[in-house]
Amino acid sequence: MYPSPADASGHLAAIVSSSDDAIVSKTLDGMIVTWNAAAERLFGYTAEEAVGQHISLVIPEERLEEEAYVIGRIRAGLNVEHYETVRRRKDGSPVDISLTVSPIHGPDGTITGASKIARNITERRRLERMAEEASRAKDTFLATLSHELRTPLNTVLGYVQMLKSGSMSPDQQVRAIDVISRNASALARLVDDVLDTSRIVTGKMRVDLQPCDLAPLIEEAAASLRPAADSKGVRLETQIEAGLLAQCDAGRLAQILWNLLSNAVKFTPNGGTVRVQATQGPRSVIIAVEDTGAGIRSEDLPLIFRRFWQGETTQATEAAGLGLGLALTRHLVELHGGTISATSEGPGRGARFEVSLPLPR
Repeated sequence: MYPSPADASGHLAAIVSSSDDAIVSKTLDGMIVTWNAAAERLFGYTAEEAVGQHISLVIPEERLEEEAYVIGRIRAGLNVEHYETVRRRKDGSPVDISLTVSPIHGPDGTITGASKIARNITERRRLERMAEEASRAKDTFLATLSHELRTPLNTVLGYVQMLKSGSMSPDQQVRAIDVISRNASALARLVDDVLDTSRIVTGKMRVDLQPCDLAPLIEEAAASLRPAADSKGVRLETQIEAGLLAQCDAGRLAQILWNLLSNAVKFTPNGGTVRVQATQGPRSVIIAVEDTGAGIRSEDLPLIFRRFWQGETTQATEAAGLGLGLALTRHLVELHGGTISATSEGPGRGARFEVSLPLPR
């Protein structure tokens, strides 16, 4: 037995009222006739506020021409299906929607208006943008990785071929071995950074926290980078309070120090200074790495600890790497239960990175 027209109408009204999608009907002149509860939630206007108003109530000014396109298709008896666009909420904020519009026919078959179904796709759009950004970041990372690997690898291969040829003097052989060693170390660090990033992403990065004497760790990190600093004409200084102890993983703290100091040396020009200071506060040990180098733009400071992020200064471009070092450093510091921050007065005015580590338990 089929329901009566009245029952069918009530059933349809219940479906419209309970729908998760905004369902709106309007005249061919664009005046809103019905406005369901989902439309109230999506656009912020109550039915009392919307009914009787023109549909441009929710259309941004720059998209008003879309209404003419939609009405043109409706007058021709055509549907508009899954049209993705942007509409405006009552508070003025934009909302991404997928719009389906169908003609409404009167008893005599003429088209009297249009029914609109709008689905909120804001979250889907956000996820799509994230996926696109991740894809671009991956492509950039792979291109950068191949470049960063190829440069030291070509150097190693070139010097190995020269050594094999037997045409080098003893002094040249010593220099060649030194160059091979430095570039092999650079390759090893690149691989370690990639592997550590993988461990972070998969949640497998671990630290073994023990009381650590900081002075020898800091001095060793500084000593390892002093040749690079000397070759650039950069002064590398240390100021360490005696007897400093912190709760740390010695190997990972060495990695933190090396990353911060190597960045400071990399971005400090000839005649500049890199200084590492370590002091004890009331509840933590503070390690600060300060330089007189390229500096950081204020708008970039919130971004520098992101994976794959690269600065846009000339020196940053010339000294580009994988964009992993500071992201790894932040994660390692946080695994220690510490914090890291960066400050700079702007381009050309140096930077200061400050690491706070807990005292031994």
